[in-house]
Amino acid sequence: MRRVRVRLPAAVTDLGPGLNSLGLALSLYTTVEITERADDALHVETAGEGAGLYSVGLRHPVVRALIRMFQQAESATAGLNIRIDNQIPHQSGLGAETALLVAGVIAANNLIGKPFPRKQVWDFAAQIGGHSGQVMTALLGGLTTTTRIADELIYRSLPVTGLRAVVVLPELDTYADEVRGVVPERVLLSDALTTLSHLPLLIEALRTGDLTLLGQTLTDPLIVPFRTPYIPGYDAVITAAQSAGASGVTLVGAGPTLIAFSAEDHHKLAAAMKSAFTD
Repeated sequence: MRRVRVRLPAAVTDLGPGLNSLGLALSLYTTVEITERADDALHVETAGEGAGLYSVGLRHPVVRALIRMFQQAESATAGLNIRIDNQIPHQSGLGAETALLVAGVIAANNLIGKPFPRKQVWDFAAQIGGHSGQVMTALLGGLTTTTRIADELIYRSLPVTGLRAVVVLPELDTYADEVRGVVPERVLLSDALTTLSHLPLLIEALRTGDLTLLGQTLTDPLIVPFRTPYIPGYDAVITAAQSAGASGVTLVGAGPTLIAFSAEDHHKLAAAMKSAFTD
């Protein structure tokens, strides 16, 4: 009986000025283990973050991805035992569902004898994963850049030093609806130029671990100022984070999750940000 284990990290995308281009993997993981059965039964077991969020049948993201890949290959296994252990919070912008879908694609290709080469598998994963930047960051790990040129998905790994960060997820049920459409279609040329000039320096800061430079270049004048008014206590949280030693703070994806970078005292930083949100 074949057995496959896939482990994928959380993915922060749209990092600072890296809108629709820059992704950073975090050491929070989704692990999917799949074992063939002698019969045709399907058994799905889930643990960790969001364990009860999906049905444990054909509508689970891992199973949906398996089926899509089997259909693509015109081949399938019989029954399967699937165990999912997830550390990535759902609805956080960290790519929890993306990781499940991508894990299903990779596992399916391995279970049926790897009929597709890696690039084709990754392109298919990006197609069904919904957010190509998150998909490629989960697959490549580390720091990544992703774009599409003439319908071709282009991606590269970028050098990055080991960093520690704090991620804070405020529970705002109406946030997604409130920020939909708030970002203007037209922006100031000066803001666009600021974003463009910050991006290469942010990449250099992540490569070298220069947290001072990271803090100076993590700002994004195009998106963040229009979404943060819908995060209650945002200004107080930023002030608290800076007082606790944060070098830079920004939104994770579209928000409201925040990521803060610091050289030390990460527990103190997390407590300060959490306290500012609850005050």
